[in-house]
Amino acid sequence: MDFLDDLHIAELELIVGLQQWPDWVRPVLELVSVFGTDTFFLLCLPILYWCVDPRLGLRLGLTVLVAASTNAIGKLAAHQPRPYWIDVRVRPLSVEGAFGLPSGHAQNGTAGLGRLAVMAGRPWAWWTAGALTVLVCLSRVYLGVHFVSDVVGGVLLGAVVLVLVLKLESPVTAWWLRLALWAQLAASAALSFALIGVAALANAPYAGWSPPAAWSAAGQIAPESLDTIVTMAGVLLGTLAGASIMYRIGWFDAGGPLGLRAARWLLGTAVAVSIWYVQRELLPQTGVVAYTGYAVLALWVQLGAPVTFIRLGLMSRARQAQAVH
Repeated sequence: MDFLDDLHIAELELIVGLQQWPDWVRPVLELVSVFGTDTFFLLCLPILYWCVDPRLGLRLGLTVLVAASTNAIGKLAAHQPRPYWIDVRVRPLSVEGAFGLPSGHAQNGTAGLGRLAVMAGRPWAWWTAGALTVLVCLSRVYLGVHFVSDVVGGVLLGAVVLVLVLKLESPVTAWWLRLALWAQLAASAALSFALIGVAALANAPYAGWSPPAAWSAAGQIAPESLDTIVTMAGVLLGTLAGASIMYRIGWFDAGGPLGLRAARWLLGTAVAVSIWYVQRELLPQTGVVAYTGYAVLALWVQLGAPVTFIRLGLMSRARQAQAVH
């Protein structure tokens, strides 16, 4: 990693220079940074899924989930620091505990915003996605949490994820729908556990590793933690299982009056927040609890909420059951 070490040293001056910009820039770039978080896209998912079009919501959710998962694994494989961890001149305008390379905001932004642009199918959507991605990358460097090389790596990996998803989506969906329901559920669990296994393998070469003394500015960090991957694995299980069952029982019509859509979102979000709160605040903070909690949360979004909405008269069944592909 000597090359990366030298590159990071060369990039530090640029970061220190960016942080000399006027104070009003900070809240603007902090807001822009939100557009690159997996949380932002996952919050958009219920709106699209329940209130616009389940196909669009599911496509976006899976794209961002693939991007975020591969990013977390990439960070573990690279084991690279963030700028403020290694140079006290860099102000930590945001604090992060995971490794820095590749940038998750850049990767999620590229894949997620690119997916939205594909869905829109308009030139303005591509220009908007590109501009937002550039601003997200700039924000991460300015905030002192990423090197330029981190965001470049994130953009490249995000583009790879987007291209692969677009190319493989149709054949993989067709294969998945040919499976029996029990096989789909088994495959959902297998993929979920495989995600955790791959992350553990990425960490394996660094057995016994601890943060270098030179990273003292990072404070108390645990960048090798698999907590994020465990969470994503739970979401993956709940998403795939929920979508598979929803397909078997017939899809739903996400249309209707604006008031009805708002009622769905409010009720569905209230239950989702309750599930999250119980898992995070009332139950022991263990990997098993986190995995199960996020699986249940994703299952609610994909299956529980639509079924509830239909029974309460807030949503109608699809006129004709269709696959989401």
